[in-house]
Amino acid sequence: MSFFRELLVSLGLRKRAAPKIGLRPHRDVTVPLGVEAAHERVLDAIDRTLGANIYLDDRITHTIEAGFGTINQERLRISFEPRGDAQTFVRIEAHYPAGVEHPARSLAVDTLVDALSTRA
Repeated sequence: MSFFRELLVSLGLRKRAAPKIGLRPHRDVTVPLGVEAAHERVLDAIDRTLGANIYLDDRITHTIEAGFGTINQERLRISFEPRGDAQTFVRIEAHYPAGVEHPARSLAVDTLVDALSTRA
């Protein structure tokens, strides 16, 4: 918050904005593959469709974090939950730096889900 805005709030001449509360843009998709194959498929889709940088590729916790390398850009966090040997539940979430406006939807999340949904 800027100095003058904070001054007006402290003098009671301006109301403090209520913090925005809401979920991050996210989507879920079930991939008809085991967890290791689903992990590889998501890495391929990130590279092919988004061109994002992979910052974290943790095969133990089944987590991937990817981003676009520019300041104040969104990052994606992908987590995997095995559902038997032939299906994996994949959650794709958008994360933003502190102080950056959080949109209701994420084009990167939607694009990645579409890539995973259309490829067999």
